[in-house]
Amino acid sequence: MGNKLVAMVRIFLILFSFGLLEANDDSVTIINQDKALYKLHVDPLINEARIYKIVGDGKSFQLQQSYVGKPQKKDLKKTNLVTKRDRYILKFTDSDNNTLMRLGIGDPFTAYAQHIGYEDSERFSFQVGQQEISAVIPIQITPSNLIIEKRDINDVFNEISIINLDIQ
Repeated sequence: MGNKLVAMVRIFLILFSFGLLEANDDSVTIINQDKALYKLHVDPLINEARIYKIVGDGKSFQLQQSYVGKPQKKDLKKTNLVTKRDRYILKFTDSDNNTLMRLGIGDPFTAYAQHIGYEDSERFSFQVGQQEISAVIPIQITPSNLIIEKRDINDVFNEISIINLDIQ
């Protein structure tokens, strides 16, 4: 019984695969060739990327510097897509407010002290004040706005600040 079942499944799979091969071209969707595909991460071997340096304290932010150049290795390591652990994110949008890219920056405004010597402390985290944040995005992305958002208790991101960028 088991051998017959295996043989029937094999025959079914062979016939099914021939049916897929003979599908007519009308059922296949054509991908628009005019759109250029690019990686979301900056290639470390390429010497050009858009680099944005932002200064903020968690409530207000200012663009300190923006330029096109070779990113530093430490900035490339810190440039990540959004994860569950990110409390703040940088959202790059175009002039129509469509999201081009979202980068997670974690929580750079809180220092955690959970090590030896603080076992009896009631607080393990402290606000650290102004921090400089570097963001590196591929050269192909040309954003018009940079929106800084903060995650609330319900895992919803709320806008904190909007910075208009000059497209170079």
